[in-house]
Amino acid sequence: MKIPKANKSKLNNKEKTNILKELKMVSRSFYLTLRILPDKIFAPAGVAYLIARYIDNIVDDKSIPLNLKKSHLYKIRESFTTNIINDNLDKSLIGNTEKSYTRILAYKDLFSTLSSEDQNLVSKVLLEITDGMIFELKIFDKYSPSEFKSLSTYSELDNYIYKIAGSVGEFFTELILLHEQKLKLSNPDHLFEMAIDFGKALQLTNIIRDFKTDLIEGKCYLPETSLANCNIHPDDLLKCSQDKIAIALSELLQLAIQYYSNASIYILYIPKSCPRLRLAALWPLL
Repeated sequence: MKIPKANKSKLNNKEKTNILKELKMVSRSFYLTLRILPDKIFAPAGVAYLIARYIDNIVDDKSIPLNLKKSHLYKIRESFTTNIINDNLDKSLIGNTEKSYTRILAYKDLFSTLSSEDQNLVSKVLLEITDGMIFELKIFDKYSPSEFKSLSTYSELDNYIYKIAGSVGEFFTELILLHEQKLKLSNPDHLFEMAIDFGKALQLTNIIRDFKTDLIEGKCYLPETSLANCNIHPDDLLKCSQDKIAIALSELLQLAIQYYSNASIYILYIPKSCPRLRLAALWPLL
């Protein structure tokens, strides 16, 4: 039986150049990863990343009140995850500058150039990512080193890192299975599991790397159950010795190593006959 080909998203040279320009400005590492993808995969992956990064900047913007951040997220998410794209986004809910508003409208235009299949995949991953961001806003609703907040359990942490990053690995895998005939597998479930672990590994790395910075803002992604095992109270984190903090973080480090092990296998699943896909998957690990 002949496998039907997926519809390809069509970007003209100007649109692709604009996406690459935006990517280079917001993230050099992802710029290097995405620019080497085949065009049929680059288009949805690039558009999804730009939208997600735009929303992430809203979450990180300390000048925007919490209630407005949530309004921004829900409104933008609705625009990209419903069957009918709203052409009349409320300017007051999108950003606090004309440039910000213009940018999200440009992303909407790029989204509209994608095939229906790619739009569905982009919408799906944006729904997961924004779920994770909304959860983060609910947990860490203040920026205060005098009032620490921490995740409660490893189950919460696992759900969060899946939403924020594991879902991205899943999205990338759905894209390459859709568009690359050489990757048609009889049972892709294992590949999806490794893809999710790949994303989780990268997010745990970010959490470990930014641990001190997050503490200064009153945020701790290390679960309270793990802190309790090390006899650490969240309020005492900034006073703890480096050795004690290292012991607490070692659990996250071991978990990340386990996930990275699966990530390395994931890369080998991509055939040598797809060198650009292999390199794109490998680049985040370099």
